[in-house]
Amino acid sequence: MSVFFIGGVNRSGTTLLQSILCSDSTTNPLIHEASYLRNIVEAYVFGMQKFEEHNKYYFSSVEDMRYFTAGWAKSFLDKTRNRYPEAEHLVLKHPPLTPRFPAIFDLLSSIGEDPKFIIIIRDPRDVAASLVRVGERLRNKGESEGNTLPRNMNLLGNLYMQCYMPALASQHPPYKNSLTIIKYEDLVNNPQAVIEKIRQTSGLKLNEFNASEDWKHDDIDYDELKHNKNAWLSELWGKKLSNARVGSYKNILKPEEITLLEQVCAGPLKTFGYT
Repeated sequence: MSVFFIGGVNRSGTTLLQSILCSDSTTNPLIHEASYLRNIVEAYVFGMQKFEEHNKYYFSSVEDMRYFTAGWAKSFLDKTRNRYPEAEHLVLKHPPLTPRFPAIFDLLSSIGEDPKFIIIIRDPRDVAASLVRVGERLRNKGESEGNTLPRNMNLLGNLYMQCYMPALASQHPPYKNSLTIIKYEDLVNNPQAVIEKIRQTSGLKLNEFNASEDWKHDDIDYDELKHNKNAWLSELWGKKLSNARVGSYKNILKPEEITLLEQVCAGPLKTFGYT
C-alpha cells in the first residue's frame, strides 16, 4: 500500500490533481485537507531543530525521536485507512505540507511506509492572481484569514517560493526517486500525456478518469461549500478539465504587479519554462 501526497502552493491545481488520483477505484475518495498531519510533521521538524537544546532530555537520540513521531504519523494514516477500508492506497493533500515533504519521507520511510509525492507546478502569476481573488472574498466576508492574502506581490511571490523550494531542493536520492513533478498547464492542455506519466510513476491504472467528464469518486459537498460562500471554492472543482484559467493573471494583475512578481519568482519562471 502506498501513500500519495499531493503537493503545490494553494491555487496551483492541487485539488484537481488529487481528484485525478482519487478517481482510481483502489484509492480513498477525494476528501478535504489532511491538516491534522501538518501538526505532527511540524512537531518533528521543530523537534529536530531543538534537539540539543531541549529534546535530548526526552529522547535518547534523534532516531528515537524520529521513531516516536513516525508512530504518531502512522496512527493518523491507520485511522484514515480505517475510515476508508476499501482503499488500497491513500491520497492525501494539504498544500502547507509541501515544504515538509522531505521530512514526511524521513518519518514514513523509517517505519516501512511507501510515501510517494506528486507536486504540481503552476505559473506563479496565475497563482498570485487566484490568491488575490481569494483574499478579496475572505475580506469581504470579514474573515481574518483574508489579512494573510493582501494584494502584495512581494508577499505572494515569496509564499510561492517558500512552498516549493524546500520540497524541490532536497538532493536525498531516495526522496527524489519518490517525487514526481507535473505542470498544471500541461495537465489541462495535454491531459493524456500527463495522465500517462502519473500512471507510470504511481502504478495506478486511472481507468475511470475521463478529462471530458465531471470528477468521480468524490466526497466533497460542493453545494455546501457554495451555501457557506467558501472563499476557496473554485468554479472548476468537480467538473471536466478546463484550461480557462491559464494566463488569467493578465486580466487580474496590474502591469507593475506582474513585473514585481516576475522578479520575485524569476527562478521558477525560468526553470519551468514560463515566458
